[in-house]
Amino acid sequence: MESLWESDIFNLPPEVAFPGSDWLNRIASDETAYVASNGQAYTSTYAAMLENEPLKYPCRNFNAYINSIFIPSSFAGKVADNFGLELAHYILCYLRNFVGAIVVYYGVAAIFHYFCYIHPVSHETFEKRGRPRPSTEIMWDQIKLAQMSMTLYVMLPVLDEYIVEQGWTKVYFTIAEIGGWTNYAMYFVLYFALVEIGIYWMHRTLHTNKWMYKHIHLLHHKYNKPETLTPWASIAFHPLDGILQASPYVAALPIVPCHYLTHFILLFFTAVWATYIHDAMDLNIDPVMGSKYHTVHHTHYIYNYGQVFTFCDRFWNTYREPDGPTGVANAGKPRTRPTSGRGVSKKVN
Repeated sequence: MESLWESDIFNLPPEVAFPGSDWLNRIASDETAYVASNGQAYTSTYAAMLENEPLKYPCRNFNAYINSIFIPSSFAGKVADNFGLELAHYILCYLRNFVGAIVVYYGVAAIFHYFCYIHPVSHETFEKRGRPRPSTEIMWDQIKLAQMSMTLYVMLPVLDEYIVEQGWTKVYFTIAEIGGWTNYAMYFVLYFALVEIGIYWMHRTLHTNKWMYKHIHLLHHKYNKPETLTPWASIAFHPLDGILQASPYVAALPIVPCHYLTHFILLFFTAVWATYIHDAMDLNIDPVMGSKYHTVHHTHYIYNYGQVFTFCDRFWNTYREPDGPTGVANAGKPRTRPTSGRGVSKKVN
């Protein structure tokens, strides 16, 4: 049986962009028919939210597809009945972001937890080095704080989705739109460089601005020793802290073209990365700003503000590397002062 979108599909060479024709066929099925408040009938709630033109709105179509993975069309219809189709779409985006954040936070942190504290190699990391393990109380404190923060933190991706779908950014959906893979790679490097610089300065401002540090960022820095840092601390912060530090991912979109699916994956990657840099382990590959360096940030406050790379810290002279294994070597010695000279590093205890 020919779907509602069949003619549109054949007009898009060489194939329908992700999520593809199967998704279009699914929302064209009349098994989940929806009647809007104005009396117009649609084959499904998601078809109604796309105004029966999913191919015209590829980013919105993608978000509707992701929403459908978490939220059935029947429930989406009830939300639409109460709030209208437009607002319902973004409520569903919020709900899917919230559920997705829970899955990613607990799933990724649990994997890191196993390898950091349960796997037999953890004995080498802690007991054989005389390094104290984080307490269960610390982990529960981080979990409770992260769960509370998540409620507001996931609103930033909703804002992100809104401005993209409104056409206020330079986001594109297919590689063909940007002129091929070479242009894709060039713009990706530029976009990520802007994001990295933006996060560096936002994070640094959260430290140098006394009001912001006291009322927003200090909550996260109560975890200020290696034995108080765990994978569960990744988003254990004031919700505004997380929103501000992640905001460069959104702020850069109106400036530099960015592939939407790549942008979406980067947001997922950020959640995994935040887990890694808070595990207080020593696995690191320079110039990556890994957990070894981020632990120094938590113990010394004024160093290593970068997110993924050390380039910004090296350039603006806030880069510091630890002296010996985390939580073991030279514990308790005086902290070093900042060095002078761009790009100069200094080891700290």
